[in-house]
Amino acid sequence: MTVIDDDVAPEQIWGEFNGVPGETSLSRRCGELFAQQLFNWQEFAAAHVEMNGAWLRELTAGGHTVLVQYNPGRSVSATAAVDAAAVRRRPCFLCHYRLPAAQQAVRYRAEFLILVNPHPIFSPHFTVAHIRHLPQRLADHAGALLILAEDLGGDFTVFYNGPRCGASAPDHHHFQVCPAGALPVEKEWEGGSGILTGNRAEVNFGVWNLPGRSAVVMEGSDREALVALLKELIAALGTATGSGEEEPLLNLLATCRGGRWRLLLFPRRKHRPDAYYREGDDALLVTPGAVEMGGLMITVREGDFLRMSAALAGEIYAEVSLPAEEVEEIVARLRRE
Repeated sequence: MTVIDDDVAPEQIWGEFNGVPGETSLSRRCGELFAQQLFNWQEFAAAHVEMNGAWLRELTAGGHTVLVQYNPGRSVSATAAVDAAAVRRRPCFLCHYRLPAAQQAVRYRAEFLILVNPHPIFSPHFTVAHIRHLPQRLADHAGALLILAEDLGGDFTVFYNGPRCGASAPDHHHFQVCPAGALPVEKEWEGGSGILTGNRAEVNFGVWNLPGRSAVVMEGSDREALVALLKELIAALGTATGSGEEEPLLNLLATCRGGRWRLLLFPRRKHRPDAYYREGDDALLVTPGAVEMGGLMITVREGDFLRMSAALAGEIYAEVSLPAEEVEEIVARLRRE
């Protein structure tokens, strides 16, 4: 593993947030960075205009919603080769010294750079990349994830894609940020659909069964207790799926409102559905990550956009997700411990 220094060039830093009393809120800092990059970075502004024109369809099955977005600008991420050999061959595009000249950042708590995503799904859409070239590994940065969600407040949702499960830069640790409530599962949770049946150290947790997939849900106001349970869950998933030293396949959504965190973790068994690798008309270029698991299917080809149905979405979820009974057994063991 190569770890570069964190000596970021001053011209790359547009602003800073260090969590000290009296400074501008992180939410506002991010909004100002977004506006500045729209004005000063032509390629990003063009990508944002294209994203705003993306087609959107709403599908419903069993009282649950799936949105389908046609967004050709995401083709680079959707088709990225993320096997170990391919990652070793290509330069890391999240290392600060390889960022585009026009791209600037908010230096966040001296450890991360908050960047506008140059291939956005949302308005706004940020990538929060570690200043150093460290591997994508949630257990090593679980505390930072919760602090980021707290600093952003209720305006944003933080999401995480595992290194073998949707991250297009598995060699460089990063989170992503989107507007709160942009994903259907967030709205459904607000409507009371979530299930919390366990409690440990002031953390409520349980399994939420959705069409084709299950989420482990956790809520609480004790950050250290949440981090401990999250790490325990990751370890339990690793044991159950035989991932060894590698991080088990997972995606995660996190929000914090009024000092209370909510986490939705989606255990996975596959990165991409079999249809992704087919040829001709049978191919379906959908790469499920946290956004897709949250109910927003991103398609990069018009045919795939038109072809997507609630039934097909459910089949994709079922193929790439850890079966509900296995998720429930893992969580049941956590309740007994």
